[in-house]
Parts: sequence; structure tokens; C-alpha cells
Amino acid sequence: MKKQTLLIALLFLFSATIYAETPEALFKAGHLLDSLGNFDKALKKFDKAIQLKPDYAEAYNARGMVWLKKQDHEHAMKDITYAIALKPNFVEAYFNRAILKNELDDSRGAMQDLDKAIELDPNSFQSYNFRGLMRGRLGDHIGEIQDYTKAISIKPNYAEAYHNRGHAKFLTGDKNGACLDFSKSGEFGYFKSYDDIKEMCK
Repeated sequence: MKKQTLLIALLFLFSATIYAETPEALFKAGHLLDSLGNFDKALKKFDKAIQLKPDYAEAYNARGMVWLKKQDHEHAMKDITYAIALKPNFVEAYFNRAILKNELDDSRGAMQDLDKAIELDPNSFQSYNFRGLMRGRLGDHIGEIQDYTKAISIKPNYAEAYHNRGHAKFLTGDKNGACLDFSKSGEFGYFKSYDDIKEMCK
């Protein structure tokens, strides 16, 4: 199955290279190379897409995330921030810059970007979950629980949010609530929560 998927991917790249050098085709090829872990070639595709279309916000954002995977935070920040400048309502770019700021230990800066992502897309359950993690890191466990709860209200089977809320509840002394959340998280496929049940719910 993996070989078949790789073959399809290579065929797509070949056709994209031979038959189309449009910014959109280069962007798709860059994403594909990124997903295959070929970051240097992905960067070249995004470079070419941007060269052909200098206001291509999605390509700047995608290139920024490749830089982040290569641990080049300076280039990542430059690209993602420029993507936002080009497209101020770019929810994904705000979310991605929050990921980058988190890696740089800037929890407050990450929260600001997540606030903006949520303002632009109030149904962004991933942004609520991520903001909850940042609140927890800053010691606001009540706000953390509220964000996880909001994420779950948007996506009721959000296993990771149940898991995270379980930890937050445990830290606030709500052991029973924590264990219920761990159990729910496990039911939805986040099996690491069962280890937490063994450790914290004795």
C-alpha cells in the first residue's frame, strides 16, 4: 500500500513538473514533497511558486512550515508573518505562527495569534485546544479547562481535548472529572489516556 501511494505521488510530481509550471501546480508539488519528508525539494517548489506569484500567501505559509520542520525559526517566522501581511484573515497562518512561537517558548505571543485565529474562525476547535495548552503553561488552569470544553463542544469526539482537559482538571483537584475525561479520550482513540488512568485514577 505504501509503495502504491509513493508511486502515485511520484507520478503526480512528474506530471506537475512536465505539464504545468503554474504557481498552483508548484504549490501542490511542494506540499506533496513536504508530506514525503523531502523538505529541500519542497522549498524549491514553494520558491518557484512565489517567484511566479509574489503575493501567494498560501505558499509563504507553507514554506514557513517547512522551515519550521528544518528548525530554521528565523526564516519560518519571516515567511508566516509575511503570509499574514498578504492575507490578514489567514486563520491557518495565525495558527501556524502560534506553533512557531510555542517552540520559541513565547506562550503569550502564541496566545495572541490563537486569539486572532478564533476571532476569525470561532469554530476552530484546534485553536481552542492549543490555546488551552498555552493557558495551562501560564498557570491559568480554569481558562485552560474552558478552552478545552469549547473545543469539545465544537467537536464532541475530540479525544486530545478530553485528554488535555483531564490533566487540567487533575491539577485543579478534580480527580473524578479528570478520570472521566481520560476515559472518554481513550474511547475516542487517544490510547495514551489509559496510561494516565492507571497512574492517576487509582
